[in-house]
Formats: sequence, C-alpha cells, structure tokens
Amino acid sequence: MKATIGYFQTLVGFSLSSLIAGLLMYHTLIGVSPVQAADHYNLERGLPVQVEDTIPTPYRNREIQGLLQWERKDDGDDRFTAEPRLEYGIFRNAQVSLAVPFEFGSDVEDDGLGDIELGMLYNFNQESFVLPATALSLEIAFPTSDESDGIQTTLKFIASKTIGRTSSWHRVHLNAAWNYNGDPDDDERRNYYTAIIGYDVRITGDMLLVLDFIREQQKEEDRDSNIVEAGIRYQLTPLTVIALGAGAGIGDESPDFRAAMAFQRSF
Repeated sequence: MKATIGYFQTLVGFSLSSLIAGLLMYHTLIGVSPVQAADHYNLERGLPVQVEDTIPTPYRNREIQGLLQWERKDDGDDRFTAEPRLEYGIFRNAQVSLAVPFEFGSDVEDDGLGDIELGMLYNFNQESFVLPATALSLEIAFPTSDESDGIQTTLKFIASKTIGRTSSWHRVHLNAAWNYNGDPDDDERRNYYTAIIGYDVRITGDMLLVLDFIREQQKEEDRDSNIVEAGIRYQLTPLTVIALGAGAGIGDESPDFRAAMAFQRSF
C-alpha cells in the first residue's frame, strides 16, 4: 500500500512539474520583450548561499539557474547536488520556479534524481524609510527520489531592509521558514523550522558579497544545526551572473563544510 501511494505521489509530482514546465515554455515561445540585464542584487536560495531577499524576478523575465554543491556531513559522508532551475516572472511582484535536483555521494541511498520542487514567491511591498520589504514564498517538493515518501512543504517569510543609502548598498535580511514533512518516518519530525539572518554589500558595481547565519532543525529528530556562509555574486555579462560560496558548521550535529558554485542567465 505504501509503495502504491509513493508511486502515485511520484506520478503527481511529474505531472505537476510537466504542467509548470509547459506553461513556462509556452510563455517563452509566444515572445516577450527582451530582458535588459540580469539582476545580481537579487539573492536566490543557494546562489551561492541560503539567504533570500524579497525581490522577485521581473515580470515576464525568464531565467535559467544552475547550482553545484558539495556538503561534508558531520559523520564524514558526502553529498553532491546538481540542480538546474527554471524561473519565470508570472505576475508583477510574483515569480514561479521549477527545480530538478540530482544527488550523489556516500550520504545518498541511491544516486540520481532528487525531489522535484515547485515554488512561488510574492512580494507584498517595497521597503520604505522605516519598514522593510516583505515577501512570502511557498515551495513544494514531491517524493521523486528513492529517499522520500511524502510531500515536503516549506512556507517562508522574507524581510529585507537597506541600511545605507550610499554607493556601498548595505542590506540585511531575515528568512523564517516552517517546513512540513508529509510522511515522516519514526525518527523524523513532521514540523521543523529554519531561520536565517543575512547581510550583503556591494563591493563593486559588478560584485556583491553575501554573508548569512543559518539555524535550523533537521528533518531527523533531536538534531539541529548552525551554519555560517559567505559568497560572492559577480555579473559576468549583462545577462549572466556567476556565484561562488562556502560555509562551515558550528556544533557536533552541523555539517562540517559546504561549497557551492552557481550561475544564472536571463533570456
């Protein structure tokens, strides 16, 4: 019975992913005004660190993203992730995304396809002199990998505030996420949280330094982690951004180390 349910959830995940991909491709093919430039100030999860800001991709902008990440776990196992994404500005102040990760390494039961993820982010307001900009994001990961049984849902509140009206462009960010595990194993949490404090500063017109601190409950019960990350985002061409990042865990249950490189291309 459990295998049947898992098979059904996998079919649902692939069907919804195909639907979103088809809609995004449709908007691409019908033709829209060309994008003027990539936005290397727009912080995306994992590109190259985990903190996000409240800025959605512009209306009707299409963007391909790619992430390569290596993580050394506290028990010495390794996990490698290669994740292509497709992002589209579906409405003004709103974006949708499709991510298809592939996972490898000694920390993975079976190398190959991970959990396909659909996401949406909506920006509620631009920041004022006093109030920060705020946004909500919803991410749904379907059990398309051998390690997962149920649907994973993440609801995230995001706030961003500029703290200097100078050429340096200092910003601070808060990400607070609630994660729901739809089919937990006996040693897994059903509900767990992630909190991230981030900071970025413009080093040059083309380069951004990003720092963050992550405090999260892991999916496994009685395990929490703390991670410090730093990364660089660089606008290589008007439409292309590349990123490099690294992080280290604090505490026995945290990952020992992680490193990432990524790119994004608007078209």
